[in-house]
Amino acid sequence: MKIAIDVTGYSPSRKDGINRYSFEILQEFLKRPLEDLVVYTSTSEITPTPDRRIQAIANSMLSANNFKGNLSRFIWHQLPLSVNLKRENASILYSTVPEGMLFPVCPQIITVYDVLPILFPEVYPRLRYYFQRILPILIQRSTAIVTISESTKQDIQKYYNVGDKPIYIANPSYRKDIFSLQLDTTVNQFKNTYNLDRFILSVGETRPYKNTRKLIQAFARLNIDALKLVVVGKIGKIDPTLIDLPKELKIADRVIFAGEVDDEELAVLYRRAKAFVFPSLYEGFGIPPLEAMACGCPVVVSKVASLPEVCGDAAYYVNPHDIDDICAGIDRVINDLSLRQKLVDRGLERVKKFDYAKTVDRLLEIIYSIQPDR
Repeated sequence: MKIAIDVTGYSPSRKDGINRYSFEILQEFLKRPLEDLVVYTSTSEITPTPDRRIQAIANSMLSANNFKGNLSRFIWHQLPLSVNLKRENASILYSTVPEGMLFPVCPQIITVYDVLPILFPEVYPRLRYYFQRILPILIQRSTAIVTISESTKQDIQKYYNVGDKPIYIANPSYRKDIFSLQLDTTVNQFKNTYNLDRFILSVGETRPYKNTRKLIQAFARLNIDALKLVVVGKIGKIDPTLIDLPKELKIADRVIFAGEVDDEELAVLYRRAKAFVFPSLYEGFGIPPLEAMACGCPVVVSKVASLPEVCGDAAYYVNPHDIDDICAGIDRVINDLSLRQKLVDRGLERVKKFDYAKTVDRLLEIIYSIQPDR
């Protein structure tokens, strides 16, 4: 059985959940002694060492996160990919994104991470048309669908006519070599860079569904001396005035927009934070809470979508629509030492359930079940 994996949309410059998932599962696939494996990618940075199973497509536009990039990938999936699959005599195609062939030349599995463009069309004005017009056809013409949580599976069944088509769950995980309890060796450098002693942390691009505006408003109501809020991630274009909100609330000196940081710096922030707060309105999965738990940071999250499924009993849950409830949740986790320790202990236990090696085991199980004559 020859397995083809499509990761042409992967870009090492982007740190969103889809890119992290695509990269990590590919590394696990390449660790396996799978001789009949071919990987299609448009970047040379997909693996640190050469591998004959990787076929680099000489079109850097395929990984671009814009209209031209999306259109280029769509065309590539319909024409060159089909030719490549026939030439390779591929038995099955697994795509790490919700993209694929409208007229498959072999069984294909696509990955649907969430339905954000359906729920928040103003955030994804171009992608919403894809999710409304093209994705329904792809779902019908795929042999199976992979998604990342039970919550997203239910969303797919709600918004698309899947019939009896199988939808399988393969959970993401986190970088265990980076996000852990290991002692920081750069504490002085950390203090010089961020000038922080007591702070809470939020991670993610500030798109409206991340609910950063309400988080800042809730933080403004906290009465905890010397506590700061650190927001890691890009400032979203849809709400560019967000950066002015702390000044309006007279807390400008207590809110730090740190922008994007590398994973090593992020791990230090998790370990030093008094709490990690993730008040999202929707998540297909939510990797940051796992990263925080793995670093021994107590977690406050919304009780919506996939987050209870991901965090289990290892998080303090709040209503993301209620500013006072977010404020009260942060206040309790900061000041209740018994609760804090309970969340830390439960978090460290909870993250043991997630592992990319297990994810690939699951994906291979799915792939082989579709093509039994391997």
